[in-house]
Amino acid sequence: MSKKAKAIILSSVALVSALGIATGVFFCVYPMTPKVEIKSADERINSNEKLLVASFNTAAPWGNLLEGTYTTRRSHLFAQQINNIMPDILGVQEMNSFWVERMKNLLPQYDYYGVKRGGDKNEQESEMSGIFYLKDKFEMLENGTFWISLTPDVESKYEGAACHRVCSYVVLKNKTTGYTFLHMNTHLDHISEDAQNYGGKLIAEKADALKEKYGEIPTIITGDFNQFSDGASCKALESKGFLNANKTVENGDSLTTYISWDANEKNRPIDFVFVNDKFTVNNYSVINETGTKTLISDHYMITAELGI
Repeated sequence: MSKKAKAIILSSVALVSALGIATGVFFCVYPMTPKVEIKSADERINSNEKLLVASFNTAAPWGNLLEGTYTTRRSHLFAQQINNIMPDILGVQEMNSFWVERMKNLLPQYDYYGVKRGGDKNEQESEMSGIFYLKDKFEMLENGTFWISLTPDVESKYEGAACHRVCSYVVLKNKTTGYTFLHMNTHLDHISEDAQNYGGKLIAEKADALKEKYGEIPTIITGDFNQFSDGASCKALESKGFLNANKTVENGDSLTTYISWDANEKNRPIDFVFVNDKFTVNNYSVINETGTKTLISDHYMITAELGI
């Protein structure tokens, strides 16, 4: 064998070895599919004097392979966090169908309702503002979705907005007590302030419209508003009597919820839980935990424990 051939073989072996070592190190640090411990929901199901509601922008279509924030890994970390906290209901933003399919196995305690917003270039980026709820605790009486646009009953976009945006809702009844409530969940536009402001007003109007059918129904509104709490979208809800749950705890309006893939990011929150006066807010928290060696999302989950 010639010296040139030997050199090529040795170089190839070295390259394969290096790739093997690098791959091994990578997957040791960032395992592809972290194990999810599926937990019982019995304690939460038997708790009928309070509700634990959560909101989480999952950033499902996004992430970076080299930083360990790729979507397969994060979907398992997300499922583990939900298993650990076990909210009664959870509004999610930037959820896509790939994650929803995984959650059927990783969150078997929950049913899910969500509608694709439309206007996305591919299935991975086809986002939903959906709602998970404990299926053994609640019966879904009604669900629906409207678009944050001047034609809310059809797939459409507000002029000047970057994306189609939706608000989905469910009316749930406790199977044991009959207690019935409305949960609305949204993700307002990140570019157009006019679209954000219109979204808050439209959601308030839709909540009022549902009262015609259900009366003064207890109502929860969750979402990524892409505005601070003094923005017009939040003010539109407050003008209708909704309380921002973060205002019930000291310095709640300074607790960061959007971190832009950087756990050191500090800013005022843009993710909120609003409730009407049929609830009391016992506690509000930002769950600023991360998954092992990586972030779950570019947002933190927020929770509010509600007295009913």
